[in-house]
Amino acid sequence: MANNDILKNVEFIYGYIRRSRQDIQRERRVEEDTLAQQRDLITGLLKEHYDHIAWRLFEELGSGADEIEGRPVFKNIINEIENDYERGTVAFCVKEISRLGRGSYTQMGFLLDLLQQKEIYVITPMKIYNPNNEDDLRYLKFNMFMANQEYDMIKSRMVNARLSYSKAGKWMTGGGGIPDGYIFNPKTQKLEIDEDRAWIIQKIFDLYVNERIGYNAISTRMDREGILTATGKQYWKPTHVRKILLNPVYKGTVRFNETKMITVNGKKKKVKRNPEEVIIVDNAHPAIINEDTFEKAGLIMEENRKSPKVRLDFEPHSLAGLIVCDSCSNKMQRQYSVQKYKKQSGDISTYHKEFIQCLGCKVYMRYRAVEDEILRILEEDFIKVEENILRSRLEGLIDIENARQRKQLDPTDRVEILEGKLKKANAKMKNFINMHAEEKMTEEEYIENRNDLLKEMEDINEQIDFFRKETQKEQIKGLNVENIQEGFKNVLHLYKNGELSRGEKNELLRGMFDYIILKKTGKGKFDLHAYLKPSMLLENSTLH
Repeated sequence: MANNDILKNVEFIYGYIRRSRQDIQRERRVEEDTLAQQRDLITGLLKEHYDHIAWRLFEELGSGADEIEGRPVFKNIINEIENDYERGTVAFCVKEISRLGRGSYTQMGFLLDLLQQKEIYVITPMKIYNPNNEDDLRYLKFNMFMANQEYDMIKSRMVNARLSYSKAGKWMTGGGGIPDGYIFNPKTQKLEIDEDRAWIIQKIFDLYVNERIGYNAISTRMDREGILTATGKQYWKPTHVRKILLNPVYKGTVRFNETKMITVNGKKKKVKRNPEEVIIVDNAHPAIINEDTFEKAGLIMEENRKSPKVRLDFEPHSLAGLIVCDSCSNKMQRQYSVQKYKKQSGDISTYHKEFIQCLGCKVYMRYRAVEDEILRILEEDFIKVEENILRSRLEGLIDIENARQRKQLDPTDRVEILEGKLKKANAKMKNFINMHAEEKMTEEEYIENRNDLLKEMEDINEQIDFFRKETQKEQIKGLNVENIQEGFKNVLHLYKNGELSRGEKNELLRGMFDYIILKKTGKGKFDLHAYLKPSMLLENSTLH
């Protein structure tokens, strides 16, 4: 088979191996390592016939995807070749042509064009294919055409099977997109209640329906009580709380086939399907929330949407609970009064006096002056500075040790929780691969779920790394300062321009600042020293 004359100009060979769906199914039946068999075949071939050419074996671990997007190793190889990475003229060495892929006609056409333009030979155990030779090109096209036909048939079978399974109430995203409060049983393909998390979902509904607390207040309550999100994070986004309250999965209902992928201007886009195409199955799995509570939540949400926003008198003011007196370390409180004066003309003048005051030290400052200074610090000291300057300042702006003493952060417990999340994520990934191999998941869904899960696993690993760091300085190095600054910009814009209540403004500030120390420097003059909230920084330590 070896013909070194054909490859005389080749300077590098990409040995490429990956599992096909059939390989994964065979591994499950007979416990064979099909990747190891390919590894032996390709390395043996390269060592015996092409050891005089530089080569390297690239392994697509854990993937049975056909689309290039679902094979990150192969995608990187393509990027290298397209960008003329310094490898010179290259060739592929694969078990068979279909290992290069059997995706859509567009992708196969792209791959053929690349082989021809870059003059990339394809080496198999039986033959070397030259893409610029008419006979070889015809054979390559035929193989890719047949592979594409098989791909389309598999895709069609998968869609039909998934529709049938979903009508039986099975959870057809596999281990991906599992709602908080549930776990996925890969044997029954159904959701089961996660006793460790279900009470949290019940608490959210109870707060909203029975205590009539809104999304923002629920988010704050969860944060204060130290209840973590499903991914182990401390901050509950109000939008996430809203999604939970809207999700019928918690009353035992499965909705499937709600969206589809379309191509717009060469880019894939997810759009909603027509209502008659959506599959709805009630009582598909055990409910965490009863029907009556779920419906009440929906009615309250509709009422709130239609009614104007009412700003109640007991709603906290913008700086509530944030300002600490430098002299005695007590929190300063807002004092407000209205005084009326009679002018010589007989007219009545009304003066509104608003201060923030330490009742013990009798220190007081104009409330709006303190608020304006906080916004100035946010803009000039946090936003309008170079990233390296802000990073160097962060050690003085974060009181992580104090937060730990107050038990806002418990690194040891948090690591254990996160490691449990990581273990579950790995099990999900294995289930994805199996469902894809068994044709219970389409190529697009497999890629989307896999990429989402990989991002989730990356976040968890980085959070674990953050909590394992021994010193505050090491933690600062792990922060994404650019993302922190972008968050500051968004908060400042929303605070100044958003139609926010005073309570909502308070939530914004408390989401960023742990506390702010006020030091009196003269009559009506003061300095502020703001400490950032550790949980906010943790959110940004994972966004690299």
